[in-house]
Amino acid sequence: MNNFGWKGSLVDFIEADRDEIVNSLCMHIYNQTLKEAKQNPNEESTISQIKSWYDCIAYLKEEIPYFKHMPGFLIFEYEILRSGRCRPDVLLFLPGEVLVLEFKRYSNVNDPEYAQTSFYIRDIQQYHSAVQEFALKVRGALVVTTEEKEFQQIPDYQMYQLGKRGLRELTNRVGKHITANSLISAEQFLEGTYQPLPTIIESARAIMRDEPLPQIKTLKSSNFNTVVAEVKSIIEMAQQNQTHHLVLVSGVPGAGKTFVGLTLAHEIDKAVYLSGNGPLVDVLQDSLKNKTFVQALYGYKADYLKYNHVPEEHVLIFDEAQRAWDAKRMKINKSEPDVMIEIAKQKTWSVVVGLIGEGQEIHIGEEGGIGLWNEAINDKSFHVHAKHHQQVFSNAYSYHENHQLHLNTSLRTHNALMYFEWVEAFINNDREKCKILEEKLRKERFTLKIVDNLQEAKEYVQKVYEGTDKTYGIVASSSIKYPKGVKLVPTSARYVIPKAHVEYFNYPESEYYCKRLDYAATEFQVQGLELDMAIVCWGNDLSWENGKWKAEYLRKGAEDPEQLKLNVYRVLLTRGRDGVIICRNL
Repeated sequence: MNNFGWKGSLVDFIEADRDEIVNSLCMHIYNQTLKEAKQNPNEESTISQIKSWYDCIAYLKEEIPYFKHMPGFLIFEYEILRSGRCRPDVLLFLPGEVLVLEFKRYSNVNDPEYAQTSFYIRDIQQYHSAVQEFALKVRGALVVTTEEKEFQQIPDYQMYQLGKRGLRELTNRVGKHITANSLISAEQFLEGTYQPLPTIIESARAIMRDEPLPQIKTLKSSNFNTVVAEVKSIIEMAQQNQTHHLVLVSGVPGAGKTFVGLTLAHEIDKAVYLSGNGPLVDVLQDSLKNKTFVQALYGYKADYLKYNHVPEEHVLIFDEAQRAWDAKRMKINKSEPDVMIEIAKQKTWSVVVGLIGEGQEIHIGEEGGIGLWNEAINDKSFHVHAKHHQQVFSNAYSYHENHQLHLNTSLRTHNALMYFEWVEAFINNDREKCKILEEKLRKERFTLKIVDNLQEAKEYVQKVYEGTDKTYGIVASSSIKYPKGVKLVPTSARYVIPKAHVEYFNYPESEYYCKRLDYAATEFQVQGLELDMAIVCWGNDLSWENGKWKAEYLRKGAEDPEQLKLNVYRVLLTRGRDGVIICRNL
């Protein structure tokens, strides 16, 4: 089945009958002929779309004769596969160039329309294999067909806005930059693949199906494969030499640490992926309909402690290892690292792989960090491998500094690699650095907005992702008991299936589903998971006063409750792949 509505050369388009083009579009989108679609009076949106197509075609038939001498072709309603049903209105191909054109029949264009077009430009530029293979330049424009608007650039979104006669001017400007590049054919483009980095849920499904990773630019520029290969080599060495090893894989948020862990658990015999992040395990197990590939740390350690059951795995992959519980939180004289090392030591050989994030501790009892692992390996003859922390591991039998164990590139945020640097600057109140990074983020087509009205934020995300399967939702600190205009996703009883936080991600029919925007998920429910765009409700539990953060509603019994509060907002701010909207004054 074609993933486009109509295609043809510039001359083909000029000569084509308008009704025939629209009929082809109706068959593609609605699986109905134009006549059948017109006879359905109950579908107001269908009639509106048909009018928009006629309007777009009329505009192009007026403009294209002015540059029909140029080699080129058009594709209408190209569906970007695996993008959540995103479809740019028209793609115009010229030698070495792709113009992404979005058409509007009204003049009051605002931010959501610009953002939507900007995302189309980004997706085709960064993730389409044919565009990358032929080194095509991708530009975009929002076309207002009804007015004599001046040709103008929209710097914040790196695109153009055109009115009547605007496309001929744009192609004239583009034509000046066209070199001897040959024109890609429609078939070559359509045979190309769209390969964005999948979400963590999509990743787990792909790994289980033994599908290859998408070869996007960010993944190619990262050292993901090198890190996986390095851990595998240590596992092989441990098995050959019958030795015990602790391997720490570190990386910035969104660099793919969980992805590394899932990959190793699937590809290595007698390996298990363990997470103390209950909501993450619940969501993944529900998505995969499988409870062995990903297991809850709680049950794994309970089986050992309560029944002295020694599991068969030789490779234990511990996600968010820096958040391991201390002995006080365990309510026994052993920490979680003590239990994991004790299990591993009972094997003839073993490798404990700790996936290390930074600034992710949000529970009481998680503040011991990686120091707990040093205590756990005391007198256990464990070899330690990590990029840093040598000074921490005084109890290691041997320490191997290994820079191949650090993931150096953020994959989550569509090339907005400096976003996490912005989060740190924001948390540290470095306003000058924030301004500099915000300008760079705009160029990376990453949305970062601060608003005072939750309804404004809701309308923005709904408009940007209208007609797509992209996910968006509200996230909030668990300390905000009653944020205005939204309720917190409740904590489900232990044996309730599916749990409310699973419904937030996986069940569109649920009242808790993220895109309904009626409920906000807390830091505990979203950590390790992601949305395409997140609305962060900034509450009164963290405010800036007299040159420093003032934290309220602190966790009793915490060693550093203020730091835990900052970590809560660090987690909330890093949930969006396309962008984040901060809604304050709640």
